Amino acid sequence: MRSLLKHTWTIFFSRYATMTPIQKKAIPVILEKKNALLISPTASGKTEAVIVPLIERLINENWVGLSIIYISPTKALVNDLSFRLKELCKELNIDVAIKTGDSPSFNAAKISGILITTPESFDSILCRYKASLFNLKALILDEIHLVDNTYRGDQLRILIKRAEETATSKLNIYILSATVANPTELGKRYGRDMEVIEVPGRRTINHTFLRSLEELKSYTIKENLSKLLIFCNKRASVELYANACKKLWGEHQVVVHHGSLSARVRNEAENFMKENYFGICVSTMTLEIGIDIGNIDAVVLAEVPWSISAMLQRIGRSNRRSDIIRVFAMYSSDREKEMLELMMQTAKMGLLDEYEYTYDHAVLVQQIFSLLYAYPQGINDHFLIQFLSDFCEEAVIVTILEYLENLGWIQKRNNVWFAATILMNLGAIGKIHSNIPDTKAHKVINVTTNTVVGEVTSQVDNIFILAGKIWKIVHKADNKIFVRPVKRQYFKAEFITNRMKSQFYYLLPPCYQDEDCDFNDYNKGKLNFDK
Repeated sequence: MRSLLKHTWTIFFSRYATMTPIQKKAIPVILEKKNALLISPTASGKTEAVIVPLIERLINENWVGLSIIYISPTKALVNDLSFRLKELCKELNIDVAIKTGDSPSFNAAKISGILITTPESFDSILCRYKASLFNLKALILDEIHLVDNTYRGDQLRILIKRAEETATSKLNIYILSATVANPTELGKRYGRDMEVIEVPGRRTINHTFLRSLEELKSYTIKENLSKLLIFCNKRASVELYANACKKLWGEHQVVVHHGSLSARVRNEAENFMKENYFGICVSTMTLEIGIDIGNIDAVVLAEVPWSISAMLQRIGRSNRRSDIIRVFAMYSSDREKEMLELMMQTAKMGLLDEYEYTYDHAVLVQQIFSLLYAYPQGINDHFLIQFLSDFCEEAVIVTILEYLENLGWIQKRNNVWFAATILMNLGAIGKIHSNIPDTKAHKVINVTTNTVVGEVTSQVDNIFILAGKIWKIVHKADNKIFVRPVKRQYFKAEFITNRMKSQFYYLLPPCYQDEDCDFNDYNKGKLNFDK
């Protein structure tokens, strides 16, 4: 393997005793320029298994400009990957850049060799900086299980095709995941001739069912467990459990992590867990994925996970350096205990949930908008329909195009489709690249430090808990809530609920909306876009 990785082996692998199984199997395949789907447990080295041979190819083949794009589902993971790769790649004189909603800058004149980004920012690049992708050689799709069979995964499918049309040479696609129920079918959705490289490597699951945090504390003392990662399904549950944990383990030993907290607060929680010998982190699914928070002695499932896959992702964070996963599962009823027992048995057998794949019609609306904004000179009707026909039936595309024309979003002249002024204006402010619905959350600002704590809804009570701390509202202004910390009885905060429907759902023809929706509501969606 050292002879295959002449430029990269020392920098990436010399500090390890041996390569991991997925690295040994995947690296030769990637060096042979084959597309691949990599499936192996959490923390098994999938990132290095794909990025190292691509860097080797970059050096050997003298790739120039932006050559490799690494797409991750969350901004937090983008930042974590950048931190891991930047210094190592610097030794090889290869730049690593990031682009997310929090780090939107993109210097097309100074293109980096590797870009780490999200699906939505990738959409923005395809619209605004298409020429920067001419030399693109490889796309990496990380943690694909988090987006597949959702509007974000559907968007990626079309974006990949757009990137393949843009790149001047063959584009390799690499997909990474720890849990995939049907690898062959998933691979077909995102690429062609996809070689499946799988390393099962199931670790032993040692689980205990509990009814209270007091029981959990007894076990941590008995087993000398110093660092715990507690998973909840909802952000409000995270806050409540964190407060209860602080009463048992101490105010300064517990941190909180979820999507409604500011990036600063989440980073502080991650660093606390990395740097301290003792600590408890209460989190939603934001820490299911491979963000580095150091070694965790045990994972606690405070609520029944949404699926077997989600459970495996969560418990996989435990004891990464050991073959044994230590997990505690809490239940409040016999029914919950039965569910957890069945899920544990299923996981130990290596079985996963299987879902029927269905595409999201609303993604077509978003991609039609994105394509027409990217090509203000217009797109031929036949070409546009053919381009999108891999995604769904032509009749569906035609119906959606005609409906959007009737609403005034797009125009057809001489058999060529154009973006209307309202659409071009929306694109100019970057509001066409995401299928994730806009949230009307209020920023919570600590007046004593003048820092953003996170986001809540406007219906929050006068005293509430956020980031594991209790706050009293000082005053409100615009979309901001100014608070100061207090110590007294509190109410739980209300958070924006994640919507399953795409941002552009209400611009679909009524025949493609759910039967229980208000079909006349599309005008409301149009007004929101105008604003």
